[in-house]
Amino acid sequence: MKLSVDQVEREVAKLWEEEARKSGAARVELLTLVALVSEPQLLERAQNVLAEVVRGVPSRTIVAVWRDGAEPAITADVTLHHMTPGGPACGDAITLEALGEAREWLPGNADRLALSDLPVCIWWVGDLPDHDDLFDRMVVNADVVIVNSQEMDLRDLEKLSSIAQRSRGRYALADLAWARLRWVQDLVARFFDDDQGRACLPELERIDIEFSPRDGEKDATSTRSGLLFGWLAHVLGLPTDSPQWKRGDTWAEVTLGNVVTRFEQRPQKGVRPGGIVRLAIQCKTGRFEIQRQEDDPQAFRWSREVPGAPTPSQVLRVLSLDEPTLLLRCLERPRRDPLLETSLQVGSRIVRPVAPRLSNLPPPVRT
Repeated sequence: MKLSVDQVEREVAKLWEEEARKSGAARVELLTLVALVSEPQLLERAQNVLAEVVRGVPSRTIVAVWRDGAEPAITADVTLHHMTPGGPACGDAITLEALGEAREWLPGNADRLALSDLPVCIWWVGDLPDHDDLFDRMVVNADVVIVNSQEMDLRDLEKLSSIAQRSRGRYALADLAWARLRWVQDLVARFFDDDQGRACLPELERIDIEFSPRDGEKDATSTRSGLLFGWLAHVLGLPTDSPQWKRGDTWAEVTLGNVVTRFEQRPQKGVRPGGIVRLAIQCKTGRFEIQRQEDDPQAFRWSREVPGAPTPSQVLRVLSLDEPTLLLRCLERPRRDPLLETSLQVGSRIVRPVAPRLSNLPPPVRT
Protein backbone atom coordinates (compact mmCIF):
# COMPACT_ATOMS: atom_id res chain seq x y z
CA MET A 1 0.00 0.00 0.00
CA LYS A 2 1.47 3.33 -1.07
CA LEU A 3 1.45 5.98 1.68
CA SER A 4 2.56 9.57 1.97
CA VAL A 5 5.58 10.04 4.21
CA ASP A 6 3.36 11.80 6.78
CA GLN A 7 1.36 8.58 7.24
CA VAL A 8 4.35 6.32 7.93
CA GLU A 9 4.62 6.64 11.72
CA ARG A 10 0.89 6.09 12.20
CA GLU A 11 0.99 2.98 10.04
CA VAL A 12 4.05 1.63 11.89
CA ALA A 13 2.30 2.09 15.24
CA LYS A 14 -0.77 0.30 13.92
CA LEU A 15 1.31 -2.65 12.70
CA TRP A 16 3.04 -2.99 16.07
CA GLU A 17 -0.28 -2.91 17.90
CA GLU A 18 -1.50 -5.75 15.70
CA GLU A 19 1.77 -7.61 16.28
CA ALA A 20 1.45 -7.25 20.07
CA ARG A 21 -2.03 -8.72 20.02
CA LYS A 22 -0.97 -11.59 17.76
CA SER A 23 2.43 -12.65 19.16
CA GLY A 24 3.07 -10.48 22.21
CA ALA A 25 6.40 -9.37 20.68
CA ALA A 26 7.93 -6.29 22.31
CA ARG A 27 9.11 -3.49 20.07
CA VAL A 28 12.89 -3.35 20.43
CA GLU A 29 15.00 -1.47 17.86
CA LEU A 30 18.66 -0.61 18.24
CA LEU A 31 19.37 1.63 15.26
CA THR A 32 18.12 3.04 11.97
CA LEU A 33 19.65 1.41 8.91
CA VAL A 34 19.15 3.38 5.69
CA ALA A 35 19.92 1.69 2.36
CA LEU A 36 20.31 4.02 -0.62
CA VAL A 37 19.72 1.91 -3.73
CA SER A 38 21.61 3.53 -6.60
CA GLU A 39 19.87 1.46 -9.31
CA PRO A 40 16.28 0.10 -9.20
CA GLN A 41 17.41 -3.40 -10.18
CA LEU A 42 19.32 -3.59 -6.86
CA LEU A 43 16.18 -2.98 -4.77
CA GLU A 44 15.20 -6.60 -4.13
CA ARG A 45 18.78 -7.52 -3.23
CA ALA A 46 18.98 -4.67 -0.70
CA GLN A 47 15.65 -5.62 0.87
CA ASN A 48 16.68 -9.26 1.21
CA VAL A 49 20.01 -8.31 2.83
CA LEU A 50 18.34 -6.02 5.35
CA ALA A 51 15.76 -8.69 6.24
CA GLU A 52 18.69 -10.96 7.23
CA VAL A 53 20.61 -8.26 9.09
CA VAL A 54 17.62 -7.21 11.22
CA ARG A 55 17.33 -10.74 12.57
CA GLY A 56 20.69 -10.18 14.23
CA VAL A 57 20.30 -6.47 15.03
CA PRO A 58 16.64 -5.42 15.50
CA SER A 59 16.34 -2.15 13.60
CA ARG A 60 14.23 0.22 11.64
CA THR A 61 15.24 -0.10 8.01
CA ILE A 62 14.59 2.54 5.38
CA VAL A 63 15.23 1.53 1.78
CA ALA A 64 15.30 4.50 -0.59
CA VAL A 65 15.12 4.04 -4.35
CA TRP A 66 14.63 6.60 -7.11
CA ARG A 67 13.24 6.37 -10.60
CA ASP A 68 12.65 8.70 -13.53
CA GLY A 69 9.32 10.45 -13.50
CA ALA A 70 7.70 13.59 -14.85
CA GLU A 71 5.92 14.58 -11.64
CA PRO A 72 8.16 14.67 -8.53
CA ALA A 73 6.72 12.61 -5.68
CA ILE A 74 7.77 10.39 -2.76
CA THR A 75 5.64 7.47 -1.62
CA ALA A 76 6.24 4.99 1.19
CA ASP A 77 5.50 1.34 1.79
CA VAL A 78 5.51 0.05 5.38
CA THR A 79 5.65 -3.44 6.86
CA LEU A 80 7.48 -5.26 9.67
CA HIS A 81 10.53 -7.51 9.60
CA HIS A 82 10.08 -10.94 11.19
CA MET A 83 12.60 -13.32 12.74
CA THR A 84 11.10 -16.19 10.73
CA PRO A 85 8.09 -16.45 8.42
CA GLY A 86 5.14 -16.15 10.74
CA GLY A 87 7.45 -15.53 13.71
CA PRO A 88 7.73 -12.48 15.97
CA ALA A 89 8.54 -9.07 14.50
CA CYS A 90 12.02 -7.61 14.87
CA GLY A 91 11.89 -4.21 13.17
CA ASP A 92 10.17 -1.72 10.90
CA ALA A 93 10.62 -2.05 7.14
CA ILE A 94 10.03 1.22 5.29
CA THR A 95 10.56 1.63 1.56
CA LEU A 96 10.71 5.10 0.02
CA GLU A 97 10.30 5.56 -3.73
CA ALA A 98 11.21 8.94 -5.20
CA LEU A 99 10.18 9.94 -8.70
CA GLY A 100 12.01 12.52 -10.77
CA GLU A 101 13.30 15.55 -8.89
CA ALA A 102 11.85 14.21 -5.63
CA ARG A 103 15.18 12.37 -5.28
CA GLU A 104 16.44 15.66 -3.81
CA TRP A 105 13.91 15.30 -0.98
CA LEU A 106 15.25 11.96 0.28
CA PRO A 107 17.78 13.29 2.85
CA GLY A 108 15.18 15.36 4.71
CA ASN A 109 12.58 12.60 4.69
CA ALA A 110 15.06 9.93 5.80
CA ASP A 111 16.07 12.19 8.71
CA ARG A 112 12.42 12.61 9.70
CA LEU A 113 11.92 8.85 9.78
CA ALA A 114 15.12 7.96 11.67
CA LEU A 115 14.55 6.75 15.23
CA SER A 116 15.47 9.48 17.70
CA ASP A 117 18.43 9.06 20.08
CA LEU A 118 19.65 5.92 18.29
CA PRO A 119 22.57 5.41 15.87
CA VAL A 120 21.99 5.92 12.16
CA CYS A 121 23.78 3.76 9.60
CA ILE A 122 23.82 4.67 5.90
CA TRP A 123 24.50 1.88 3.38
CA TRP A 124 25.07 2.97 -0.21
CA VAL A 125 24.10 0.04 -2.45
CA GLY A 126 25.96 -0.06 -5.78
CA ASP A 127 28.29 2.37 -7.51
CA LEU A 128 28.77 5.95 -6.31
CA PRO A 129 27.68 8.35 -9.05
CA ASP A 130 30.05 11.05 -10.28
CA HIS A 131 29.25 14.72 -9.69
CA ASP A 132 26.35 13.98 -7.33
CA ASP A 133 25.85 15.41 -3.85
CA LEU A 134 23.16 12.99 -2.61
CA PHE A 135 25.69 10.86 -0.75
CA ASP A 136 27.17 13.88 1.05
CA ARG A 137 23.72 15.16 2.00
CA MET A 138 22.59 11.76 3.31
CA VAL A 139 25.55 11.19 5.64
CA VAL A 140 25.30 14.50 7.52
CA ASN A 141 23.66 12.90 10.57
CA ALA A 142 25.08 9.38 10.17
CA ASP A 143 27.13 7.49 12.73
CA VAL A 144 28.30 4.72 10.35
CA VAL A 145 28.51 4.85 6.55
CA ILE A 146 28.97 1.60 4.61
CA VAL A 147 29.99 1.21 0.96
CA ASN A 148 31.23 -1.63 -1.21
CA SER A 149 34.22 -0.42 -3.22
CA GLN A 150 34.17 -3.62 -5.28
CA GLU A 151 31.02 -2.33 -7.01
CA MET A 152 32.86 0.83 -8.03
CA ASP A 153 35.45 1.76 -10.64
CA LEU A 154 39.14 2.04 -9.84
CA ARG A 155 39.01 5.86 -9.89
CA ASP A 156 36.49 5.71 -7.02
CA LEU A 157 39.29 4.78 -4.60
CA GLU A 158 40.24 8.44 -4.71
CA LYS A 159 36.63 9.46 -4.10
CA LEU A 160 36.38 7.09 -1.12
CA SER A 161 39.68 8.36 0.24
CA SER A 162 38.31 11.91 0.09
CA ILE A 163 35.13 10.77 1.85
CA ALA A 164 37.20 9.09 4.55
CA GLN A 165 39.20 12.29 5.12
CA ARG A 166 36.01 14.35 5.43
CA SER A 167 34.38 11.82 7.74
CA ARG A 168 36.77 12.33 10.65
CA GLY A 169 34.94 13.47 13.73
CA ARG A 170 31.58 12.90 12.03
CA TYR A 171 31.05 9.22 11.18
CA ALA A 172 32.91 5.94 10.72
CA LEU A 173 33.43 4.74 7.14
CA ALA A 174 33.26 0.97 6.50
CA ASP A 175 33.79 -0.95 3.26
CA LEU A 176 32.41 -4.43 2.56
CA ALA A 177 35.34 -5.09 0.18
CA TRP A 178 37.77 -4.19 2.97
CA ALA A 179 36.00 -6.66 5.27
CA ARG A 180 36.49 -9.34 2.61
CA LEU A 181 40.25 -8.67 2.66
CA ARG A 182 40.80 -9.46 6.35
CA TRP A 183 41.65 -13.09 5.73
CA VAL A 184 44.28 -12.10 3.13
CA GLN A 185 45.82 -9.63 5.55
CA ASP A 186 45.93 -12.28 8.28
CA LEU A 187 47.67 -14.79 6.00
CA VAL A 188 50.19 -12.21 4.78
CA ALA A 189 50.99 -11.25 8.38
CA ARG A 190 51.71 -14.92 9.13
CA PHE A 191 54.52 -14.87 6.56
CA PHE A 192 56.47 -12.46 8.73
CA ASP A 193 55.69 -13.66 12.24
CA ASP A 194 59.33 -14.62 12.88
CA ASP A 195 62.71 -12.95 12.47
CA GLN A 196 63.64 -15.10 9.46
CA GLY A 197 60.59 -13.97 7.51
CA ARG A 198 61.03 -10.31 8.37
CA ALA A 199 64.72 -10.46 7.42
CA CYS A 200 63.72 -11.03 3.78
CA LEU A 201 61.72 -7.80 3.45
CA PRO A 202 64.60 -5.32 2.93
CA GLU A 203 65.35 -7.17 -0.32
CA LEU A 204 61.77 -7.20 -1.63
CA GLU A 205 61.74 -7.34 -5.44
CA ARG A 206 58.30 -8.24 -6.75
CA ILE A 207 54.62 -8.65 -5.84
CA ASP A 208 52.09 -10.51 -8.01
CA ILE A 209 48.35 -10.11 -7.49
CA GLU A 210 45.97 -12.17 -9.62
CA PHE A 211 42.25 -11.43 -9.43
CA SER A 212 38.96 -12.51 -10.93
CA PRO A 213 37.88 -9.75 -13.35
CA ARG A 214 34.44 -8.28 -13.94
CA ASP A 215 32.85 -8.83 -17.32
CA GLY A 216 34.46 -6.40 -19.74
CA GLU A 217 37.07 -5.33 -17.16
CA LYS A 218 38.86 -2.22 -18.43
CA ASP A 219 40.55 -0.91 -15.28
CA ALA A 220 44.21 -1.64 -14.66
CA THR A 221 43.14 -3.76 -11.68
CA SER A 222 40.08 -4.40 -9.57
CA THR A 223 39.27 -1.95 -6.79
CA ARG A 224 39.71 -4.74 -4.24
CA SER A 225 43.19 -5.51 -5.56
CA GLY A 226 44.01 -1.80 -5.58
CA LEU A 227 42.84 -1.50 -1.97
CA LEU A 228 44.82 -4.59 -0.97
CA PHE A 229 47.94 -3.16 -2.61
CA GLY A 230 47.36 0.16 -0.87
CA TRP A 231 47.53 -1.73 2.41
CA LEU A 232 50.61 -3.71 1.32
CA ALA A 233 52.44 -0.60 0.14
CA HIS A 234 51.67 1.11 3.44
CA VAL A 235 52.75 -1.72 5.76
CA LEU A 236 55.83 -2.49 3.64
CA GLY A 237 56.84 1.17 3.49
CA LEU A 238 57.06 1.34 -0.31
CA PRO A 239 57.67 4.74 -1.95
CA THR A 240 54.41 5.88 -3.57
CA ASP A 241 55.18 9.37 -4.86
CA SER A 242 56.14 8.44 -8.44
CA PRO A 243 54.48 5.18 -9.55
CA GLN A 244 55.53 4.04 -13.02
CA TRP A 245 52.86 2.05 -14.89
CA LYS A 246 52.74 -0.11 -17.99
CA ARG A 247 49.78 -2.12 -19.25
CA GLY A 248 48.74 -5.00 -21.46
CA ASP A 249 45.30 -6.30 -22.38
CA THR A 250 44.80 -8.37 -19.22
CA TRP A 251 47.60 -7.15 -16.97
CA ALA A 252 49.23 -4.05 -15.55
CA GLU A 253 52.51 -3.43 -13.76
CA VAL A 254 53.52 -0.62 -11.45
CA THR A 255 57.05 0.10 -10.22
CA LEU A 256 57.52 1.70 -6.82
CA GLY A 257 61.21 2.29 -6.15
CA ASN A 258 62.88 -1.09 -6.70
CA VAL A 259 59.69 -3.13 -6.38
CA VAL A 260 57.60 -4.23 -9.37
CA THR A 261 53.99 -5.21 -8.76
CA ARG A 262 51.99 -7.02 -11.43
CA PHE A 263 48.17 -7.18 -11.47
CA GLU A 264 46.78 -9.88 -13.72
CA GLN A 265 43.26 -10.98 -14.59
CA ARG A 266 42.74 -14.65 -13.74
CA PRO A 267 39.13 -15.79 -14.23
CA GLN A 268 38.22 -18.76 -12.05
CA LYS A 269 34.89 -20.52 -11.71
CA GLY A 270 33.20 -19.89 -8.38
CA VAL A 271 35.15 -16.70 -7.62
CA ARG A 272 33.29 -13.40 -7.38
CA PRO A 273 34.47 -10.52 -9.59
CA GLY A 274 37.37 -8.81 -7.85
CA GLY A 275 38.20 -11.85 -5.74
CA ILE A 276 41.87 -12.53 -5.06
CA VAL A 277 43.09 -15.67 -6.86
CA ARG A 278 46.79 -15.48 -6.06
CA LEU A 279 49.19 -13.27 -4.12
CA ALA A 280 52.95 -13.80 -4.30
CA ILE A 281 55.75 -11.80 -2.68
CA GLN A 282 59.26 -12.35 -4.05
CA CYS A 283 62.42 -11.30 -2.22
CA LYS A 284 66.04 -12.07 -3.09
CA THR A 285 66.22 -14.62 -0.28
CA GLY A 286 62.60 -15.63 0.24
CA ARG A 287 59.33 -16.38 -1.51
CA PHE A 288 55.80 -16.14 -0.10
CA GLU A 289 52.58 -17.23 -1.81
CA ILE A 290 48.82 -17.57 -1.26
CA GLN A 291 47.20 -19.56 -4.09
CA ARG A 292 43.51 -20.32 -4.52
CA GLN A 293 43.00 -23.97 -5.48
CA GLU A 294 41.50 -24.78 -8.88
CA ASP A 295 39.33 -27.66 -7.68
CA ASP A 296 38.00 -25.81 -4.61
CA PRO A 297 37.75 -21.99 -4.79
CA GLN A 298 37.26 -21.85 -1.01
CA ALA A 299 40.65 -23.51 -0.39
CA PHE A 300 44.00 -21.69 -0.42
CA ARG A 301 47.55 -22.99 -0.36
CA TRP A 302 49.76 -20.93 1.96
CA SER A 303 53.49 -21.43 1.41
CA ARG A 304 56.79 -19.72 2.06
CA GLU A 305 60.45 -20.42 1.36
CA VAL A 306 62.78 -18.73 3.85
CA PRO A 307 66.47 -19.57 4.48
CA GLY A 308 67.01 -21.20 7.85
CA ALA A 309 63.31 -21.66 8.59
CA PRO A 310 61.81 -24.58 6.66
CA THR A 311 58.03 -24.19 6.73
CA PRO A 312 55.59 -26.81 5.43
CA SER A 313 52.90 -25.46 3.14
CA GLN A 314 49.32 -25.52 4.38
CA VAL A 315 45.91 -25.65 2.72
CA LEU A 316 43.24 -23.62 4.46
CA ARG A 317 39.55 -23.22 3.71
CA VAL A 318 38.31 -19.64 3.74
CA LEU A 319 34.54 -19.36 3.60
CA SER A 320 33.21 -16.60 1.36
CA LEU A 321 31.05 -14.32 3.50
CA ASP A 322 27.66 -13.28 2.16
CA GLU A 323 26.51 -9.67 2.11
CA PRO A 324 24.34 -9.81 5.28
CA THR A 325 27.26 -11.21 7.28
CA LEU A 326 29.62 -8.53 5.96
CA LEU A 327 27.10 -5.81 6.83
CA LEU A 328 26.70 -7.20 10.34
CA ARG A 329 30.48 -7.20 10.81
CA CYS A 330 30.61 -3.54 9.83
CA LEU A 331 27.84 -2.72 12.30
CA GLU A 332 29.72 -4.56 15.05
CA ARG A 333 32.74 -2.24 14.57
CA PRO A 334 31.21 1.24 14.45
CA ARG A 335 34.46 3.10 15.05
CA ARG A 336 36.82 4.71 12.57
CA ASP A 337 39.30 2.36 10.94
CA PRO A 338 42.53 4.35 10.45
CA LEU A 339 44.12 1.45 8.54
CA LEU A 340 41.29 1.45 5.99
CA GLU A 341 41.60 5.23 5.61
CA THR A 342 45.37 5.02 5.09
CA SER A 343 45.07 2.11 2.65
CA LEU A 344 42.52 4.08 0.62
CA GLN A 345 44.80 7.10 0.59
CA VAL A 346 47.89 5.13 -0.44
CA GLY A 347 46.03 2.94 -2.94
CA SER A 348 44.34 5.90 -4.65
CA ARG A 349 47.70 7.68 -4.95
CA ILE A 350 49.27 4.65 -6.64
CA VAL A 351 46.48 4.02 -9.16
CA ARG A 352 45.87 7.70 -10.01
CA PRO A 353 47.96 7.58 -13.24
CA VAL A 354 45.78 4.76 -14.65
CA ALA A 355 42.43 5.84 -13.20
CA PRO A 356 40.99 9.12 -14.56
CA ARG A 357 40.50 11.65 -11.77
CA LEU A 358 37.02 12.95 -11.16
CA SER A 359 38.15 16.50 -11.87
CA ASN A 360 38.99 15.40 -15.42
CA LEU A 361 35.56 13.94 -16.11
CA PRO A 362 32.95 15.95 -18.02
CA PRO A 363 30.27 17.58 -15.86
CA PRO A 364 26.82 15.97 -15.72
CA VAL A 365 24.32 16.99 -18.34
CA ARG A 366 21.34 18.77 -16.77
CA THR A 367 18.01 18.53 -18.55
